[in-house]
Amino acid sequence: MTRVASFEIEYTAFLNPEGVTLAQLPERFADPEALKGLYRQMMLARTFDAKAISLQRTDRLGTYASSLGQEAVGFGAGFVMKPDDVLLPSFREHPVQLCRGVTPEELFLYWGGDERGSNFAGPREDFPVSITVGGHAPHAVALAFKLRDEPRAAAIARPLLRSSGRKRCDPDRLGGDAGANCLGRGAAR
Repeated sequence: MTRVASFEIEYTAFLNPEGVTLAQLPERFADPEALKGLYRQMMLARTFDAKAISLQRTDRLGTYASSLGQEAVGFGAGFVMKPDDVLLPSFREHPVQLCRGVTPEELFLYWGGDERGSNFAGPREDFPVSITVGGHAPHAVALAFKLRDEPRAAAIARPLLRSSGRKRCDPDRLGGDAGANCLGRGAAR
């Protein structure tokens, strides 16, 4: 047998699956009360997702793409975004939207086929959800080009650090030089 590739993936873990601390938490996450707030937000996303799936399966909600299992990633992207950054969400990015202030009611309106669900009371400059796989990327590039001289970002959800020759994510640097990409599964096929 011929080996075609060999690689390893490095990761940083602060908690094990049982919640035991493995390493010192970054300063911004050292307060247990702050962590509880983040956890409540992730549970809101999971609860929203479960309700939406239930409504969709009983024909009371249209097409719906679940974020089950990836809500922490989406929430992390929303958490590091600044309020004046602009989100261009794809169809599984409701955790990011909830984190940025879009209400569950607005999301249920959207997924129920009501265009008023894209008229967010919170993040007024965020774009509506893009159902087309990867269809929001050209809009994000154009917006990023327009915002290039402003201290804010056009983001399409997965957090990525600007290239600085570093191969590992430094959690204490998140939020300053963050861009984002939300293409999801299947977009690269």
